[in-house]
Amino acid sequence: MAATTNNGRRTYECVSCRERTTTDEFLGECPSCGGRVRNIAVPRQQ
Repeated sequence: MAATTNNGRRTYECVSCRERTTTDEFLGECPSCGGRVRNIAVPRQQ
């Protein structure tokens, strides 16, 4: 599940190329490289 901003848009970051995408819909893969995307609002262990 992706981060949801106040206006309902979700922000994803590609694990491969690091491009960030904000959208109103679910994003299954990076639009630039086809890589896996993640929810950037969820804290990750380093």
